[in-house]
Amino acid sequence: MKQLTFSQEGKFKLLQFTDIHFSDNNEVDKETVELMRKILKEEKPDFIMITGDTVYGEENVDHLPLALTPVIESNIPFSYTFGNHDTEEGQGYEALFEVLQGIPTCMMYHDANSKVGIGNHTLEVVGHDGGVKWVIAGIDSGNYNPLPHMEGYAYVQKPQIEWYQDVMRKYEAQNPDFASLVFMHIPLPEYHEVWAMETCYGMKREGICSPKINSGFFAAMQEVGHTKGVFVGHDHINDFYGEMYGITLGYGRATGYNTYGQEDFLRGARIFILDENNTESFETYVRLSDGTVIDNPSMHLPERVRDDN
Repeated sequence: MKQLTFSQEGKFKLLQFTDIHFSDNNEVDKETVELMRKILKEEKPDFIMITGDTVYGEENVDHLPLALTPVIESNIPFSYTFGNHDTEEGQGYEALFEVLQGIPTCMMYHDANSKVGIGNHTLEVVGHDGGVKWVIAGIDSGNYNPLPHMEGYAYVQKPQIEWYQDVMRKYEAQNPDFASLVFMHIPLPEYHEVWAMETCYGMKREGICSPKINSGFFAAMQEVGHTKGVFVGHDHINDFYGEMYGITLGYGRATGYNTYGQEDFLRGARIFILDENNTESFETYVRLSDGTVIDNPSMHLPERVRDDN
């Protein structure tokens, strides 16, 4: 198992890039690369998580290292979860996975016990006492619905869910006080509920493009405990987050310029601060292209009253 460590101050800074959409190796793509380089210099994270849709087009395999140039140059360890557009017009996930495996600082791997998808994995953030304090999980949320009679996006499937629960139970046996943070590309169906029925922070500028099928991943996380957050990409002009039954459901901040967006919704990245001595919560904020840090985002109050009776 690959491990990460906290700083001497007991902190761990994780930076999420998402929806880079490197497509043509043109000036717009180069602007995205420069933005990534700028944000990495400003934030100096301990770890980078990239949550899919990094490349798009027939040259996806050749373009992936170009899109990740600032990440590779930084020598900061990173990991990756696939998005639905990564292979839409180019080679398959296996070819992209092989490219990622060839990058020395890439910590992504595939746990064969998860059975479905490619790149389901967990990474450990280890405290100064040698114990695992936080687990970072990367989940392959798929691309499009595997059921031929249904349209829409894919969902986390039963073998993946069972694998995640098994991994959480294994860590619980070692340390009942650990916490987990999950990253994937496509939002869970519960994102609709958290926006409608809980206090959220940040912006929702477009519809939530979750799968039509609720496969029960959120329920499974509740059953097994320890999961403190799920963060995704996919919807480029959403960056809200909200807590529901102890799990924060949220978006990163779209990074790439070569795709849709809004002029007043600047590109950027989301940052997380994990604490070695606090596995009950985490800090998060957004860094924008103009250098602005959004650490006190706008509040969205519940639209409906929850009836839990």
